[in-house]
Amino acid sequence: KDDKKKDDKKKDAKKKDDKKVAAKPKSPAVSLIDGIPEWFVGPLLSELVAHEVGHTLGLRHNFKSSSIYSLAEINNGTLKGKKPFAGSVMDYIPVNMSARLGKNPAKGDHTMIDIGPYDLWAIEYGYTFSKDLKKILARVAEPELAYATDEDTGGPDPLARRYDFSKNPLDYAKAQLELVQYHRGRLLEKFVKSGDSWSKARRGYELTLSLQMRSVSMMANWIGGAHVNRDRKGDKNGRAPISVVPTNSQKDALKFVIESTFRDKAYGLSTELLRHMTVDKWLDGEGGFAHAMSSQPAWPVHDRIIGLQASTLTMLMNPTTLRRTYDNEFRIPADQPALTLPDLLKALSTEIWSELDQKPKQGATARKPLVSSLRRNLQQEHIDRLITLSLPGNGSGAAYKAIALLARQELVEIRGRVAKSAKDWGGKVDPYTRAHLGRLQDQITKVLDAQMIYNAKDIGGRSSLPSFFLQPRGAELTPPERP
Repeated sequence: KDDKKKDDKKKDAKKKDDKKVAAKPKSPAVSLIDGIPEWFVGPLLSELVAHEVGHTLGLRHNFKSSSIYSLAEINNGTLKGKKPFAGSVMDYIPVNMSARLGKNPAKGDHTMIDIGPYDLWAIEYGYTFSKDLKKILARVAEPELAYATDEDTGGPDPLARRYDFSKNPLDYAKAQLELVQYHRGRLLEKFVKSGDSWSKARRGYELTLSLQMRSVSMMANWIGGAHVNRDRKGDKNGRAPISVVPTNSQKDALKFVIESTFRDKAYGLSTELLRHMTVDKWLDGEGGFAHAMSSQPAWPVHDRIIGLQASTLTMLMNPTTLRRTYDNEFRIPADQPALTLPDLLKALSTEIWSELDQKPKQGATARKPLVSSLRRNLQQEHIDRLITLSLPGNGSGAAYKAIALLARQELVEIRGRVAKSAKDWGGKVDPYTRAHLGRLQDQITKVLDAQMIYNAKDIGGRSSLPSFFLQPRGAELTPPERP
């Protein structure tokens, strides 16, 4: 009897549990649009439509509107679902996404949830029936109304850029690199599913490279930068039209760019990953016949990496960036810190030639060289850039004279460091590093000791001006006879 009572109680308890389960509502099925959750893609489509309708109403792009809030403000939950995190839908805004899944996930909206304050302000100005626009225009200095359009993206303002994000884009750039590292660590195990072609690993890695270089390009704009405002004299809370980017912000950006491109570990490459990065050769696939015939199964690691590093050197050492850096020195009082041309060039040399400051390791071989193959390529590219900058006639403008002199001085110092390291390392140098440093010494020496020819373009021509040659001391300078 006791056993029967126990069985009856168990049956009653099971019936109650079954009723609870039946009463519990089922989780609604996630609605998908082309395989993507509607909750994710829906707001993105809404933003796109609002952007294009804005154009029909006369609004131009506003690439500075994404800078009105910091990344912390966007993702601390205070704006989510209440206010748009940018000033305008007329910007090109990336998706707000974080790699810190489960630990510190982003609590902000992933895209715009409404039109922005700048959009409302611009429409008010353009469509008002009032003839007195001064009251509307008086708001120009309000932070939420920040504005810069297409022709500003080539200017000095680093916030006037497409696909940057937040008031301090460096925070966003760092978050993007966390996302890059997260996905690279999952390429072989998670991204490529069972039955997939291993070419998917290569495509996935290239996607991470694209994301990485977008962040690098975004932050390279901060070196030599200056914020631009459209305020007029007498505007309420009016700002100066030109304001140099704070020195610390420029230095932090430079540090980020250097560490994200010039160091081998920045690319997350391993022998295991490289062995699986291949291509598919389908005549009817992407790129068609030409792609199938020309693509190489093995990923060209050295060509690809030096291409990215060379692009980064161009971002930092192009004449426009160097000139802006030089001119900014004049815009800042002498008793205040500034990122100077010597600072910029020295920071690059210090990082790129950091191996020269290391003590030689025992047992360096061609398989374990003192200077890696990626770094040797980078160092050669750096020398080539300095040589180009140091030669007369390769640039224009007053700033180029200072640039050429400083580039030449960097070559002198690098040659001295290379010579000292080669001597200190002695027989401990591997064949690759020995040949590399020897060639660079010869190359720099020939450039520094080269003779200079003035009026070279007139030699053999019909100019009435004489040509002069820099010759060894004691040699006579004789103008050529006129033809």
